[in-house]
Amino acid sequence: MNQPHVHILMGTKNAGAFLSDQLASIRRQNHRDWSLWISDDSSIDSTWEGLLDFRSNTPEYDIRLLKGPNVGVAANYFYLLAQRELAGQWVAFCDQDDVWLPHKISRGVKLLKDRENSHVYSSRSFYVDAKLSGIGVSPEPMRPCHFGNSIVQNCLRGNTIICPPGVTDYLRSILYTTANAEIPFHDWWMYQALTGAGFSVIHDRKPSILYRQHNANVMGAPVSHLKHRLVHIAKGEFANWVDSNASAMLRLSSVLDAPARGKLLRFLDWRMTCNTRRRPTLNSMGIYRQTYVGDIALNLFARCGCL
Repeated sequence: MNQPHVHILMGTKNAGAFLSDQLASIRRQNHRDWSLWISDDSSIDSTWEGLLDFRSNTPEYDIRLLKGPNVGVAANYFYLLAQRELAGQWVAFCDQDDVWLPHKISRGVKLLKDRENSHVYSSRSFYVDAKLSGIGVSPEPMRPCHFGNSIVQNCLRGNTIICPPGVTDYLRSILYTTANAEIPFHDWWMYQALTGAGFSVIHDRKPSILYRQHNANVMGAPVSHLKHRLVHIAKGEFANWVDSNASAMLRLSSVLDAPARGKLLRFLDWRMTCNTRRRPTLNSMGIYRQTYVGDIALNLFARCGCL
C-alpha cells in the first residue's frame, strides 16, 4: 500500500501551556505525508499566536487554521470533519495537550492495511503528568469493543483515532444528525456510530501517545480520576451523557444494524422504567462495561437511581 496522505484534525481552546509539545511531536512523525487542520474555539491566551508561528516555521507542510464554531469540543471536531476537502481522505484526530510518539501515524496506517472500509484505529496511551513524567499506561480492553459496550462506556479515545477513507466518508455522511444535538464527546459518539453500523475497532496494544493528565481533563486516567468519575455519577452527569448519546443514536437508527438498533430501543425502554429495582440487569440486555467490577458498579448505580 502506498503511504497515504493523512489529515490531522486538532481542536484547540486556550492550549498555550502545552500546545508546543504536541506540535513538535507531530513534526517528528515517521510518516511524513501529512497536513494539519486546526480549528480554534476563540482562545483568549497565546494559542492563536503559537499556531501562526508554527505555520510560518513549518512551510513544508500544509497547515490550515480555522476559526471554530465555539459551541463545545464535540462541535469543534465535527466542524473540522465536515470540511469538504476531507471527503475520501485519511484523518487522524488530535488533542491539543498530548505528545504523539514517532510511530503514531505510521503504525495506525499499517494496521489498517486492507481494512480501509471496515475498521477504525485506536491505541493504548502512556499516562503522564503535566510535566510529561510517566504515571501509568491505559488498560487493554478486556471485552469486545462492540455497540453494547459503547452505550455505557467509551473505548475509542479521540486522541488516538485514525480513520481510513471509508470510515471518514461514513462519519461525514451522518454529521447532519449532530446539528442542534447535545453530544458531550465526539469520540464517544463516533464509537457508537461506528460499532452500531458494523464497523470494527482495532485497539492497538502498543501505546501511540503520551496522554497528559491535568486539571482541565474532563475524562482522564481511570485510576487517577476515579474520584471525579464517581462525582460525575453521583451528580447525574454520567446519566445525562448516556441519555444524550442515546438520543443522538436514535437520530441514526436508519443506519444502525438490526442488533444495535434493538439494543438501543431496549435501553431506551429500560431508562423509562420508573421502578429501578424491577429493571433487568444491563448485562442481560447485552450492555456492559469493560471490566466485571465496572459492570457490578454500573448495576448498583442503576438500582440506586443514578442511571
